[in-house]
Amino acid sequence: MVWLSWHATLYFSVSCLRLTGSHRTEEETALPIASTIASVATTATIMATATIAPSPTTTETIETIITTVVPSVVASALPSTVTTTVPVTATSIGLPVAFEIAAIFTGALSGAMRGVNRKLDITGVIMLALVNGLGGGMLRDVLLGQDVFALKNPRALISVLAAAAVAFFFISIAKKLQPATKVIDAFSLALFCLVGADKALVAGLTIIPSIMMGTTTSIGGSVLRDILTGEVPETMQRGHLYAIAAGCGSAVFVLSTSWLSIAKPIALIVAASVTFVLRVGSLWRGWESPEPHDMSYLLIGPPRRLIRAVRSRLTRRL
Repeated sequence: MVWLSWHATLYFSVSCLRLTGSHRTEEETALPIASTIASVATTATIMATATIAPSPTTTETIETIITTVVPSVVASALPSTVTTTVPVTATSIGLPVAFEIAAIFTGALSGAMRGVNRKLDITGVIMLALVNGLGGGMLRDVLLGQDVFALKNPRALISVLAAAAVAFFFISIAKKLQPATKVIDAFSLALFCLVGADKALVAGLTIIPSIMMGTTTSIGGSVLRDILTGEVPETMQRGHLYAIAAGCGSAVFVLSTSWLSIAKPIALIVAASVTFVLRVGSLWRGWESPEPHDMSYLLIGPPRRLIRAVRSRLTRRL
């Protein structure tokens, strides 16, 4: 279209110059022809480079609503003290030293007791204590390409060795501590999954990988422990909510901070409460993860009933 309009305009301009300037000299005729050609070329260039802005598709509209409209509506409904404009990559959350040591000791004690129950020697008990207490954090740091926290903080390794010593040399005391450690384990589950999710956000990961990283941080140690002892990982079996609780807490924290722009301390409290309630509630009330359930009838049933109805009507008419 641009090529045809350019040639038509050029032909019309040259014809007009021939009709009106037949008595002019070649120099007088060449100047207007050159200017006409230049103007036509400029017009053709503008027409060729001009583009019509494409109208937004349905997918782009939905994405805009989800990423822009919904967060702005939620932010306007919340108090200004709850939301923040600081990017999630600017700050990171940290645990108090007492909580950190208690969480590591609890996880390590659980792993060490698994080794004692399986009649392992001191090396095996220490190995299971190390894996159960620090395995998830180690796996997280390796996946993120960061320095391994457990190897740079002596207090973490000291907590693991102390838990292994208690389980190996003071078995009766360790067994009496196990009921009390379930509550501490629920706290550590909540805190570890949120620390892992926050580290993933600070590292630049998006929403879904950050949720997965938070869940991996909290349950990775127990998975490695069960693999070393030749068992199916307990977190993958149907039972009390453990991985599901960690995943829900990580999802609440990641969505609150990166999507709704809620301040990290507020999101930390809310997400930790969700994880803790799910974990303790599953132990207290007997909540269990769902078992596989075949729901194929929801997809196959309606078409099958429609085919039967059509077939019966055709049979009646015939």
